[in-house]
Amino acid sequence: MNRRDFVKLSGMGLASVLLGGCGVSLLDGSKESAAAVEKKSSLLAHQVQDTDAPVVHLIRKVDEDAMLQAYESTGRQLAGKVGIKLTFETPGGPYLNPQFLSKVRQKVDGTFLDSNGFTPPRNTTEGHLQVAKEHGFTAVGPVDILDAEGEMDIPVINGKYLKYHRTGSHFANYDSMLSVVRFKAHHIRDYGGTLKNLTICLASISGKAIIHSAGREEVSYSPADMEEFLESMADAAKAAVDAKKDRWVFLNVLCGLQPDDDCEDAKPLADIGILASLDPVAVDQAAVDFTFGAAPSEAVRQKWEEKHNVRLLQYAEERGLGKRHYRLEEIV
Repeated sequence: MNRRDFVKLSGMGLASVLLGGCGVSLLDGSKESAAAVEKKSSLLAHQVQDTDAPVVHLIRKVDEDAMLQAYESTGRQLAGKVGIKLTFETPGGPYLNPQFLSKVRQKVDGTFLDSNGFTPPRNTTEGHLQVAKEHGFTAVGPVDILDAEGEMDIPVINGKYLKYHRTGSHFANYDSMLSVVRFKAHHIRDYGGTLKNLTICLASISGKAIIHSAGREEVSYSPADMEEFLESMADAAKAAVDAKKDRWVFLNVLCGLQPDDDCEDAKPLADIGILASLDPVAVDQAAVDFTFGAAPSEAVRQKWEEKHNVRLLQYAEERGLGKRHYRLEEIV
């Protein structure tokens, strides 16, 4: 597969539908309201009342105060040198307004982190730092490219395909981590959430090649069978969390939910808010429920989830990374 095909599949070359914030629709037609979406029977299919289920907190707004509130709702105080793992995104593509992160960054005294990628300009540290600057991250806080000075391997314990998850050597400099994701449903090939942030987005360029190839390739993009790839992502996600056990907090931001693919019946959704959890599987499952649960029927939802490879959540749960069933607690 050539680079052009890779860009198309990964969604990196897609036109922007939202720049630097949430709630700005550049598409014609009305959004489906959050209230209307939540009335659908297929929504929040994995929500339970079991007190043993992991908690996912919901804050129904997206701004500086809400981001801080979402972090604090988990009850975990990240200590030591804190890294805020996110993606600076691709020029011309959607990204989260970094100003929304200003208060939570100050609270944890955090550094914004990302890893280099396959495609220009983010395939070099210099180019990637320029993207971070252009998107406003350097104006909000310090920025670090994890693989700017080399790589390190995080061991994968009992992995199905991977023996290690390769990231940047700077990963070792951080004591605890805050994962922040602008959740992508109908925008890229695989849904884009916390598990992707822990794997493809955390990996160095070599590490990305390893995951995509299910451990067979360490230099260039050489895709494995889809199920092998998803199982490899589950391997890598477990390794990332284990490396800093009980020192992660996970936030999924659900805003600017504009479909940018050919999924049947996909419509723009009103901004939902922020999901926060200590369980990376549960927080992704809740985001999937809110977005793909907006399908007009269960059959359509299944098609959406099949196309965007939501079964990654099953593989992650099988690794013991977290639970797909969750308790939803709204924070007001």
